Amino acid sequence: MAKSFFFNGILYAFDSASRRFFTLITLVLGSQTITNAQFVKEIIKNNQYQIGAAAFLSTSENLPFWLHANQHGEVPLKSQFLQFSGSVHHEYDSLYTKAGKLNKSSWGYGARAVANVGKVNQFILSEAYLKARFSAFEIYAGRRKEIFGLVDTTLTSGSYIWSGNALPMPKIQISIPNYIPILKNGLLSIKGGFAHGWFDKKRLYTSELKLHQKWLYFRLGKPSWKINFYGGGNHQVQWGGNSPFFAVNEKLPEGLKNYLHVILGTRGAITNVAESQDFDANRIGNHLGSIDLGLRIHLSSGGTIHLYRQSFYDDGSLFYLNNIQDGLLGISYNPKSNIFNFSNLKFLVEYLNTSNQGGETFILFSNDLKPVPSELRGIDQYFTNGQIRDGWVNNNKTIGTPFILNPNQQSDIFNNRVKVFNFSIHARYKKIFLLSKNTLVQNLGTYSLINQEGFKFSSTIYLSKLLKNNQTFNISLSNSPQTLGLPGSVGLRLAYNKTF
Repeated sequence: MAKSFFFNGILYAFDSASRRFFTLITLVLGSQTITNAQFVKEIIKNNQYQIGAAAFLSTSENLPFWLHANQHGEVPLKSQFLQFSGSVHHEYDSLYTKAGKLNKSSWGYGARAVANVGKVNQFILSEAYLKARFSAFEIYAGRRKEIFGLVDTTLTSGSYIWSGNALPMPKIQISIPNYIPILKNGLLSIKGGFAHGWFDKKRLYTSELKLHQKWLYFRLGKPSWKINFYGGGNHQVQWGGNSPFFAVNEKLPEGLKNYLHVILGTRGAITNVAESQDFDANRIGNHLGSIDLGLRIHLSSGGTIHLYRQSFYDDGSLFYLNNIQDGLLGISYNPKSNIFNFSNLKFLVEYLNTSNQGGETFILFSNDLKPVPSELRGIDQYFTNGQIRDGWVNNNKTIGTPFILNPNQQSDIFNNRVKVFNFSIHARYKKIFLLSKNTLVQNLGTYSLINQEGFKFSSTIYLSKLLKNNQTFNISLSNSPQTLGLPGSVGLRLAYNKTF
């Protein structure tokens, strides 16, 4: 009992100290009364600032899908409104010395604020972080925009586990952000990371949830080779805090010893009561993630082809290959040569399937408590479980692919069985940039609440004109069909940005 109290005290102190650290970062970044002029000069040297204003309009009370999806939680569903934004970023001065060697250390920071005024009035601090790099390692604390998983980040419909759809959550993270060789000949390189974070407090059922996150990816082949193979995976866990479901006095297991079970994914919850729940005896928290494979081909013409596959795991179905039909499959093509005077061309085709989920039957043990065949461990219910029924969300937005909806989100319908075909294109013509996403989506609801809709088409076209003095004018036109109880709409976004 004394040891348990001691370890719980350590973790509580870690959480409390981390929160105070975030507060200190915000105060430092926002301070306007620094007296040391040289220190101020050093802080603002090589900063990049951006200001912007945008108007969001639509033919219904809701914006079309692609105007609010994958926007890091900055764009609400409800229309019409004006948006004002400002940001400052201080990137690492230089990764390498003049001699071509990796600098031993550097530091940076970032902050971005967004104000929405109109149908929805809100102020959002979507980024506020301090980071430092030591050789190949980086550590940061705060809130920062990120995407995880092997995917084409510029054109994807959304990486399965962490797509940039939700408001970033505060984290402390240590990582190797870029591939580094672990063999002298550079044949094998790795990158990875480890993080501890906190979910938002405005949740439908649970509260005080914590995030455990880690990932490891490898690259096989030297950078100069024509073909490189990629692979790896990520592990995410919602744990701790409070839940009215399958919890002892609405408390979920916490403490350092339980944290070790969370990290390792092992069984054996340690609670402050005599008896723990079956959920905790199996695994502590909601474990999920993806196993990714990729291939990059450098063509003799100078272009590249990138193929990737993300396979999902949730409760063991992937181990038995029961849900191997599900996954995100993509192929992008980037020709080096211009076509019809268009440059910076890139094409992407993706297919997302989350409809199988290991089958429509879930039985863990038979009546005589003997294990049942693995093919009966289905109904994975991606992004939610019995304890954490408000799901894999932050600030009411899905953290992973935006096509999976959870309770208290855009729709009253819980929808995590989908089939999605996506075709995207990016191009540049002189000083005009074009990006278009075209998506066919079939929403199937869940196994317990089946949705009978057929495929529906959504699209967006984004045009950006580069003006003088680092100014840009952007226009986006999008459409969404009527689906999941939401009305169809056509929407327009007009925006102006200046970088200096």
